[in-house]
Amino acid sequence: MTKEGCDNMHDKLKLLLDKIHMNEDYYAYFTDGVLDKIVISKSNKTCLFKLSLKSTLNIDVYNDFNSLINKTFVDNGKILSTSLIIKYENVNYDYLLSYYKMIINDLHGMASKIFIENSVYIDNDDIVIEVLSKAEESRLNEYIDIIKKRFIECGFNNEIKIFINEKKNEEIKKEIEQETKELKKETKKEDSKVIIGSEITEEVNTEIRNIMGEEGNLVLECYIFGVDAFESSKTPFKILTLKISDNTDSIYCKLFSRDAKEFSVLCSKLKVGKWIKIKGFTKNDPYSREIVLNAKDIMEIPSKDKKIVDDAPVKRVELHAHTMMSQMDGITNLDLGKHTCELVTNAINMGYRGVAITDHNGCQAFPIAYSLINDHNKKIEDKSKHFKGLYGTELTLVDDTVNIVVRPTDEDLMSNTFVVFDTETTGFNAAGGDQMIEIGAVKIKEGIIIDRFDELINPGRHIPDKITELTCITDEMVKDKDNEEEVTKRFLDWAGDLPMVAHNAKFDISFISSAMKKYNLGEFKSTVIDTLELSRAIDTGYSRHSLSALVKRYNVPWEEDAHHRADYDAEGTAYVFHKMISKLTMQNLSKISDLDKLIPKDEIYKFGRTYHFNAIALNKKGLKNLFKIISLANTTYLYKTPRILRSKLNELREGLIIGSGCYESEVFIEARSKEGEELTNIINFYDYVEVQPPEVYGHLIQTSDFKDENEIKEHIKKIITATKEAGKIIVATGDVHHFTREDKIYREIIVNQKVPGGGRHPLAKSSITSIPSQHFRTTKEMLNDFAFLGEELAYEIVVTNTNMVLDMTCEIEVIIDTGGIPFSPRVKSDDGKSYLDCPRVVTDLVFNRAKDWYGDNLPHNIEERISTELYGNIVYKCWEEKLKNEYPDISNEEFESKLFENLHNTLISGYDTVKELVTNYAREHWAEEDGELTDKALEKKVKKLFGGVIGGGFDPIYLIAQRLVKHSNDEGFLVGSRGSVGSSFVATMMGITEVNPLPAHYRCLKCKHSIFKDDDGKDLGATYSSGFDLPDKMCPVCGERLYKDGQDMPFATFLGFNADKVPDIDLNFSDLNQASAHEYTKVLFGVDNVYRAGTIGTVAEKTAFGFVKGYFEDKGIMNKRSCEIERLAMGCTGVKRTTGQHPGGIVVVPDYMDVSDFTPFQFPAEDPTSAWRTTHFDYHAIDQDLLKLDILGHSDPTQLRLIQELSGTDVSKVPLDDKDTMSIFTSTKALGVTNEQIMCDTGTLGIPEFGTPFTISLVYETKPTTFAELIKISGLSHGTDVWLGNAQELIKNNIVPFKEVIGCRDDIMVYLMYHGVEPIKAFKIMEFVRKGKASKDPETWAKHKETMEKAGIESWFIDSCFKIKYMFPKAHAAAYVISAFRIAWYKVHMPAYFYASWYSTKATDFDIEAMIKGYDDIKRVLTEIEGKGYDATNKENGVSECLKVALEMAARGIKVAPYDLYKSKGMIFTVGDDKTIIPPFRAIDGLGDVVAKNIEKEAERAPFISIEDFQTRCKVSQTLIEKMRSMGIFSGMPETSQLSLF
Repeated sequence: MTKEGCDNMHDKLKLLLDKIHMNEDYYAYFTDGVLDKIVISKSNKTCLFKLSLKSTLNIDVYNDFNSLINKTFVDNGKILSTSLIIKYENVNYDYLLSYYKMIINDLHGMASKIFIENSVYIDNDDIVIEVLSKAEESRLNEYIDIIKKRFIECGFNNEIKIFINEKKNEEIKKEIEQETKELKKETKKEDSKVIIGSEITEEVNTEIRNIMGEEGNLVLECYIFGVDAFESSKTPFKILTLKISDNTDSIYCKLFSRDAKEFSVLCSKLKVGKWIKIKGFTKNDPYSREIVLNAKDIMEIPSKDKKIVDDAPVKRVELHAHTMMSQMDGITNLDLGKHTCELVTNAINMGYRGVAITDHNGCQAFPIAYSLINDHNKKIEDKSKHFKGLYGTELTLVDDTVNIVVRPTDEDLMSNTFVVFDTETTGFNAAGGDQMIEIGAVKIKEGIIIDRFDELINPGRHIPDKITELTCITDEMVKDKDNEEEVTKRFLDWAGDLPMVAHNAKFDISFISSAMKKYNLGEFKSTVIDTLELSRAIDTGYSRHSLSALVKRYNVPWEEDAHHRADYDAEGTAYVFHKMISKLTMQNLSKISDLDKLIPKDEIYKFGRTYHFNAIALNKKGLKNLFKIISLANTTYLYKTPRILRSKLNELREGLIIGSGCYESEVFIEARSKEGEELTNIINFYDYVEVQPPEVYGHLIQTSDFKDENEIKEHIKKIITATKEAGKIIVATGDVHHFTREDKIYREIIVNQKVPGGGRHPLAKSSITSIPSQHFRTTKEMLNDFAFLGEELAYEIVVTNTNMVLDMTCEIEVIIDTGGIPFSPRVKSDDGKSYLDCPRVVTDLVFNRAKDWYGDNLPHNIEERISTELYGNIVYKCWEEKLKNEYPDISNEEFESKLFENLHNTLISGYDTVKELVTNYAREHWAEEDGELTDKALEKKVKKLFGGVIGGGFDPIYLIAQRLVKHSNDEGFLVGSRGSVGSSFVATMMGITEVNPLPAHYRCLKCKHSIFKDDDGKDLGATYSSGFDLPDKMCPVCGERLYKDGQDMPFATFLGFNADKVPDIDLNFSDLNQASAHEYTKVLFGVDNVYRAGTIGTVAEKTAFGFVKGYFEDKGIMNKRSCEIERLAMGCTGVKRTTGQHPGGIVVVPDYMDVSDFTPFQFPAEDPTSAWRTTHFDYHAIDQDLLKLDILGHSDPTQLRLIQELSGTDVSKVPLDDKDTMSIFTSTKALGVTNEQIMCDTGTLGIPEFGTPFTISLVYETKPTTFAELIKISGLSHGTDVWLGNAQELIKNNIVPFKEVIGCRDDIMVYLMYHGVEPIKAFKIMEFVRKGKASKDPETWAKHKETMEKAGIESWFIDSCFKIKYMFPKAHAAAYVISAFRIAWYKVHMPAYFYASWYSTKATDFDIEAMIKGYDDIKRVLTEIEGKGYDATNKENGVSECLKVALEMAARGIKVAPYDLYKSKGMIFTVGDDKTIIPPFRAIDGLGDVVAKNIEKEAERAPFISIEDFQTRCKVSQTLIEKMRSMGIFSGMPETSQLSLF
């Protein structure tokens, strides 16, 4: 085309082309083009051109155009920096690769070399750039914003996604390995340790931590903890990035190669975990923006990892150890996904006899630990050599008795005189040598202080510096003062018999009592009120109860600087106490003894003193009790943290052994202030008492709880002596939180993070500068740690006693082995009392509907299908054999008649009759290999012969699903089936699914006649894979139009051939009805038998990276290398952070068992307000024990419900063979619009399954004309590697037509069976392919491939199977398409109801003003948003989706009415007439659901008399009032409610 031929070109664009002297041959590319805008910035010397063109410019044309523009425009003699933004009406993605290469080339430098050859393609309307590794993804992300911007400028307004092609990466690795094998054959120096370059003879001259900048000739030794390989498949350019560390720091090391064989060797030899010696230089890498090491020479060296060995002849047993399942505390590795547990595996490998798992507040590590231990022990015949798992937990114990008052009396609270006292001491250990240095007290009566006592005490030794710092009491101040004995005497005389008061009285009483005992001053018997406990009881809304907090709360004058002197603290406490009891007298509490009434018995767990303890299960009974305790702690007694009452623990301690725990244990804490009989009484509660190495208590020195390590050792000795005197077992434990000493850094990072739900870890105190190492200590280490006790005693507590505890325990089955079949629950009737006879109810439901559909005399194929689905083929087989023996000479027709008559009668009679028949058959066919004929053996053989729903014991599962669906249907909601349940005809007959899995057939709704063959006797299913596609036909019996049905799906897809698949019935409930369905399970099974399926949330890789980064920033370290942060983050990844629940999963515990037979339970995320409790174990751990119901919420049933409500029609009556509805998948004619008007290639906008950009393009490409093809499209869109690179290519290359490609998993089985492959083999091939195993298991695939080839299956089919990674079941697709087709019918025939329902249930963001204004405004806003490309916000993208549907609606002449205060609803769009929908208030931008509902409610209650009245009643903000005013909603309404007289 020449210049003169460009009549359709915009004048300004033509002028531009002329001005830049564009090649005339290129003018054709600009036909119908428009120059939208030129933006010139003289200050920035820039010029921007915005164009709209019809089709994408050829890359050569674009480059010429861009180049000429850049050369042409000048300002004051200087060339302007120009740029283009082009928008195309039709984007030609064939040019995508050319534009990609141009954009990457423009990046220059390393990036252009690395990414130039990457694959780039369109998938689901996204531009996908393929990379081979996370490292490459990370690098590409650095340029992604530039790439996005350039693509948009070039006219490609698509989302850009990066896809890591692991498959290609694996293929490259395999090639590398193969090349490596070949290289090894060629290599002469096979034993050489040199990996690259030459042997390194120089000594190590640096550590990584010392590398600061660019340096040369560095030699270092390190290990590899990560490898990223980048290799272009089209160029020889290759980069290997090693992540290396020498445990002082980490750094990236880069290797470059252009030789494929050399790169292969590098990849094969440089593996994670290997130690290497490197010689090289560091360089500032602009790509990673860090100093990286470039290696010249690398050689392998022996590992320098410290192998932990325990060579003690008799090893200790660790009785206190935490894994990553100790929330934000344990670091000992446990990977839920990989099923690994470092604690167990290492203990086994190191030769220990067993190990305890005692995580905080739970036992979520048990399933994995048990599995590993069980697998290990299976290989060992001698049970005495089995490794034992000690299954326990560390929990918080609450003392049931809260001592607000010690020794209460009936004395008056208000009129009495009280002695309020406080002590200052040399330390915190009254029974361990500390003593008082001051006693301060006041006497207070009716709020007035009437006397004072204050004396300093000379302790006869140096007052610790930290005590002086705290109290300001110095040695100088006390040197001339009296001793503790004399001052105590005087204080007691001064106090007399008056009741006493103290804050944290236990502490002060312990020192007074200790002094009285020490100096033979008698026994302390005074009444004492503790203001700390009193505050906890009456000020429950506060979290802080310190004296500093109380004086502020009760407005008592207070100087913080004078705090921590006994006299001052006593005075402050006195005034607080008076205000407290004044408050109490108003509650009619007048006596001292009344104070004990403040805490209700059922809330004691909130106020009692708390301690840590350990509980370990001795046997199965103990495990069950342990689960009960954990459940109670995480639900009934959950208060800030899980906890258990001492009395409740006593109730449930059968089968448990109770240990005292860590430094927060009762024994450890109370031993500091108690001794003798008092301490013995405390110890007697426990079965064994723990002490940890002095180092583990090291942080207590930093917090001034102990003076030094010697004091800690003395405390340990005291506990050991007291325990032995009490006759209890004393053991040394490590309180393990990480496995090696070096791992402590990971825990330090984790404990410095906030715990979900608030609060900090006890070790995250500013005074603790270094947390103790709580690593797994070997026997030798532990003996060394306790050497201060003497060799004999150390050995006793470290080795002898820990093994004694181990020997007390049994091997316990933690997860019940069911062989993969969950325990079947009994189903209650709706009265919640009686139970349903499941086999009977299932049989009746099936036959009642079957007769209702197909007549009293069921067709034989249906009778046989029901028999097979209910019991397998055994009932048919029994009667076939029996009748052949009884009637050898009858005709085939007569034989068949008798066979099906007997088959029917047996099935109808029920399970007992069937079982009797099969038992007789089994007895008659008893063979030698069956062994001795006993009742048990016979029962086992009968069970083996059975198959199907009832035979396999799955009838309760079916009945449960039926009850749930019926419940929802009764409440007015349709339920959609998911998964392959639609393959079961029994499920269809029970009303569980609408999908009929029989082959295509006709059935008469009036006379029940059915037709399965055509006029030539050929099965209809052989021609039609969906019955909805059958031609119309009249009933030959009664003349009525026949109903078309059947989707042709084999039952084996759902349950296997011998009931060897557990049925997984997933159902889509309306999201409005999901909660009701969940609640209904409580009716079916009982409240205590249903739980939400629990999940465990752990610290993710990215989160851990942030933790590490924040940790260093808190320490003022800002320049830590990314590589080291990455290494440390790996050690923090996987720690339990919180718990959650499956969105729809309900776990059912059979009522003949208890939930504690399987798992503890809890609230999700420790939320006591949750309506549901969840399984404590991740539900995957118990999925073979307990049935999980997937009761999922979905918007499609909600939309159908709304259509039904608005239109008054029955959505289930929609004809699924409607031609007009089918036509919108290929044309917009039935909608009365053109593709150009609605800016869409199909009429499926807003239709589920077919309305996304990806599915619209799929529909556009395949042009479906049958229901079967719609099902296939649904399968293709949900599968992985089923459409892209597979079916799509087969169709494009004209190898097979669309209708023959594989779309759903059933297609494989049905196709193979129709082509002569044995059904069981066809089933196995389908199962293998649909799970994507073909490429993962080449050996099995080779056998399946041979089976198909022998059957004459074409190569395209076999190749297609090989590529598949995941497949959708046809039943699932059919259910989705039935729902979608119904919705589509309303779009075609009753569009106002479709659009109102779509906006009510699917749309999230609106531009309601544009929608009200109509087509032009809608298109304008839509165009503006699309023009923003990637700069559009998420909200704008939501609005865009809304407006696309609105554009189509407006083009069809359907309007959105202006708002009407009395017609508009709060939440849903309603229909005014066939051409009008009425918007709800929630669609107004910024107006929330609560306000929307309020407006509707108030409008129904009474008319609004003014805007002021509206605002007041509806609680609407002034901003929204102005918004609504501008929209004309208040037109004609007065501003105020006031009447004017003039």
